[in-house]
Amino acid sequence: MELGRRRGLRFAALGTLLAVIGLPAYADDPSPSTSQPPPASVTDVNRSLEQLQAEAAAVQADFAKATIAYTKALKDAQAAEAAAKKAESTATTSRGKADEERRRLGVLTAQAYQLGIPTVMGTESMLWSLAPVAENLQEIADRQTAITQLGSTQVAQYRTAMAAESESNRLKGEAAAKRAAANQAAAKAQELSKQVQQQAADATASMANQAADLDVASALSQQLQKARNQQALSRWQAYLTELTTTKITPPAAAVLKNPNKLPAGLAPLTRRGAAVPGVASVAVAGRTVRVMSAEAIRAVNQAFSLVGKPYGVAATGPDKYGCLGAARVAWEPYTTLPNLVSKVYPDYQAVPNAQIEPGDLLVMGSKSLGLVHIGVALDNGEMIAADEAKGAVVVTTVPDNLYAALRPTLGAPAKPQVPPAATSDAYAFRCGNTATSYDVGTGAWTWPLPDGTYEIGTPFGQSGSMWSTGFHTGQDFPAAIGTPVRAVTSGVVRVEHPAWAGNLVRIDHGNGLETLYAHLSRVDVTDGQQVTAGQQIGAVGSEGNSTGPHLHFEVRLGGDPVNPMPFLATGSASTGWGGYSNGMIPAGKLCAIGGGQMLRCDAAAAYLQMAGAYRAQFGKSLCITDSYRSYTAQVDLYQRKPSLAALPGTSNHGWGVAVDLCGGIDKYNTPQYLWMKAHAGNYGWLHPGWAEQGGNREEPWHWEFGKPPSA
Repeated sequence: MELGRRRGLRFAALGTLLAVIGLPAYADDPSPSTSQPPPASVTDVNRSLEQLQAEAAAVQADFAKATIAYTKALKDAQAAEAAAKKAESTATTSRGKADEERRRLGVLTAQAYQLGIPTVMGTESMLWSLAPVAENLQEIADRQTAITQLGSTQVAQYRTAMAAESESNRLKGEAAAKRAAANQAAAKAQELSKQVQQQAADATASMANQAADLDVASALSQQLQKARNQQALSRWQAYLTELTTTKITPPAAAVLKNPNKLPAGLAPLTRRGAAVPGVASVAVAGRTVRVMSAEAIRAVNQAFSLVGKPYGVAATGPDKYGCLGAARVAWEPYTTLPNLVSKVYPDYQAVPNAQIEPGDLLVMGSKSLGLVHIGVALDNGEMIAADEAKGAVVVTTVPDNLYAALRPTLGAPAKPQVPPAATSDAYAFRCGNTATSYDVGTGAWTWPLPDGTYEIGTPFGQSGSMWSTGFHTGQDFPAAIGTPVRAVTSGVVRVEHPAWAGNLVRIDHGNGLETLYAHLSRVDVTDGQQVTAGQQIGAVGSEGNSTGPHLHFEVRLGGDPVNPMPFLATGSASTGWGGYSNGMIPAGKLCAIGGGQMLRCDAAAAYLQMAGAYRAQFGKSLCITDSYRSYTAQVDLYQRKPSLAALPGTSNHGWGVAVDLCGGIDKYNTPQYLWMKAHAGNYGWLHPGWAEQGGNREEPWHWEFGKPPSA
C-alpha cells in the first residue's frame, strides 16, 4: 500500500471539507434550513481515521503472529534443552553405575585368576572385566573369602555388569537424540527471533509512517463528525418541513398511545405489518407522512441542541454532558429520567427494534454486562448520544450491542422489565467507550483449532471492499473441512445463521466479552448450552460469504470487534480508544503531567490531584519514569525485555492510563509505596493484581488508572 499517496489523498480531502463545510449553530427548535448540505463524498472519506486504526491493528496483528510463533518456539527450545540436560545427566549417572558394576566384576575375575578358580567367561569377557581394575590386583587380601564368594557371584555379577553397560549405552543414545532435538529447537527459535527482529523493524517503520497521518486524520475526523451531525440535522429539518406541509399540528403524546383510537384524519403507522403505538400517519398526495407527538419532536429538537457539547463523566450540563445527562435533558420537562441507565429500563415501555422511531431512548449493553450506554434515536440507524470515545455529544451509529428501545410517551411498561445486573466490568464500556484493556487470565484460553490443523490466514484489520465494515473484523484460520472447532474458553452458546457466516456460533463469556466462530460446516452445540474451554462446538466449513474452507474467528468487547491475536497469545488484549490504536494516540489528544510525561486527559487530571496529595505528605513531587508509551517504544522495549514487557499493542501504557513510578514507590513496603496503596484508589489509580508481591510479575512501580471515584 502506498502510504504517501494515501496521506496526500487525506490532506486533499481535509482541504476540500474545510473549504465547503459551513456548520450552522444548533437552535433549540431547529427550523427548515436552506444551507448547503455536506458533499456527497463525505461518506467516502469518513473511514479515514478508522482506516488508520485498521491498518495499525493489521500491523499489530502481524507482529503478534510473529511473536506468538517465536514465544512458542522459545518455550519448545527451553523444554528441549531441559530434556536434553536431564537425559545427559541420567546418562552420566548410568555410565558411572555401569563402570562401577564393571569394576566389581573385574575384581571378582582378578581374584578368580589369582586363585586359579575356573571361570565360565571366555577370554575376551575376562579381559573386558579386568581392564578397569588391573592396577588393583594386589589389593586382594583375603584369599579364602574370595574363593568362597567367587563360586556363587561371578556369573551373576557379569550379567549385572553387562545389563548396566547396555542401559548406559541406551541412555547415551537417548541423550544424544535429545541434544540434537534441543539444538534444532534452539536453531528454530534463533531463526524466529531474527524474524521477530525484522517484524519489529517493519512495524516500527510502518507505525512511524502512520504517526505522520494521525494528526491530519484526527482533524479530518472532527470535520467529518461535524458533517455527519449536520447531515442528520438537515434530514430532521426536512422531516419537520414535510410535516408542516400536511398542516397537521403534532398532537400530544397521550392521544397517540393507542393506534386503534387515533384522532380523526390520522391513521396508524405500520412497520412490517404491525401498527406502531405512539406514532401516527397521514396520506398527502399519495405519500405517507409520519406524525410524531409534540413531546417526541421536542425531545429530538433538544437533543440536537446539545450536539457538539463536550463530554464529561456523569456530567449533566450546561457545559458538559455524560450519556445519561444528555438523554435526560432531551426528555425534560416531559419526564425526568432516573440517575442510572439500569433504572431507566424498568420505567418506560420497550418497543420492538423494527419499530424504533426518532426520540426513542436506546439503551446499550448485554445480559452478562449490564446496561452501559443510552442515546436518543434518529432515523437511518443513528442516534444522538454523549460519546466518551469522541469526547462530545454527537450523531453516531446505533451500536451492535443495542439492548432495548424505550418510548417515554407510552409511559410505564405493561409488563415488568427487569434490567440485567451490572458487573464490575460494565464501567469499562460506559458511554460508547470501548474498554482499553481486558484481562482473561494468562493461559486461560485455548486456540480454536487443534495444533497442526490450520494455517494463519487473513488478519484482523485488513482493508477491503468484500467486507461491509471496510475491514476484516476477525482472524481467519484456513483448515480442512471437518476440522474440529473448539471454544477458546467457557461461556454460553448462541447459534445463528446470518447470510455472511452461514453457520455461526456466538459464545458469551460474560462481562462484555464474546467470541464468534463463522462459516461452520457443522454445529455441535445448541442455544443456551454452557461450554468449557477446548470443548468442540462445530467443524470448519465454507458456508456463507467465504472464498474457501476456513474458520473466521472474532473477539468482541462490548459489541465491538477487536484483534483476537493478542488474546490468543497472552490471554489479554487492548483495543481502541477515541478512534486510535494502542500506542498511536496523537499528542493533541493527551495531557501533560510534567517532565515530558503524557497521559489520557482524565487520567492526567486524577494523577495531578494525587501528585498534589503526595507532595503534601512527603514534601517532594511524585517520581515518574514512564507514562504514555508509543507503539514504537513498546516494540523497542519488547525486543530488549521480552520476558517482562507486554506484547506490543496490549500495554496500558499505550492507552495513556499507566505510569511507572520511582522514589521509593518502586519497592514494596516502603512508606511511599504504602502511601500509594492506601490513597491512590481515592484518585482512581490502582496497583493491578498481577503486579502485587507474589503476583505473576512483581512490579511495585506500575500503577494504572481505573474507575474514578465519581463514577
